[in-house]
Amino acid sequence: MTAEKAVLFDLDGTLLDTAPEFAYCLNHLLQEEGKPPVVLAELREFVSFGAKGMVGFAFKLSEQDPAFNDLKERFLALYYQNTGFQSQLFPGVSTLLQQITDKEIPWGIVTNKQQVYTTRLIEKFKPLQAALCVVAGDTLSVNKPDPAPLLHACKTLKVKPENCWYIGDAKTDVEASKSAKMPCGVAQYGYIPRHEDAKHWQADYYLEKISDIEHFLFA
Repeated sequence: MTAEKAVLFDLDGTLLDTAPEFAYCLNHLLQEEGKPPVVLAELREFVSFGAKGMVGFAFKLSEQDPAFNDLKERFLALYYQNTGFQSQLFPGVSTLLQQITDKEIPWGIVTNKQQVYTTRLIEKFKPLQAALCVVAGDTLSVNKPDPAPLLHACKTLKVKPENCWYIGDAKTDVEASKSAKMPCGVAQYGYIPRHEDAKHWQADYYLEKISDIEHFLFA
């Protein structure tokens, strides 16, 4: 049986505010290296670029720098130890996910975060445990902006891509959605760089807060 509609969410910057614990781990590492700490508000703009982007920002290094890989691996080790320690659901997420579940609308999570960190976060936040599918960054051989993870999730939820919304906070989320022929919404409260105008991404909907999804999902 094919579902009439479904919704998929990105994780960091859409369902969860994970930036504070990234800042904690980076500042611990920066202190070890005798460097000044990062400012949380500035770091938020780099979360969508993953560990490479955050380490590059914090240490002002390119990936080609000889010290880069070691710093990145140390950062990831710290993050593994502290996954979920300072993260929190964005306001309204818990209520929304309960409403979606109550209305029997299939939903899931598609993230570029590796499975080991994704699993630890989901274990710490009960509302996320109701997801009917979770596609992590290493579930397949490719990740967003390739559409394959979204299409894989649609297949798991037994929904046609055109009937499944994807909500994320990065340009790659919109690119993946468009390639998958899925309607998409941008979480403008997420980790969008200040110099980026998300309206240029040409998403189908722009959410100031997570509950804005009600306008099209529950219509």
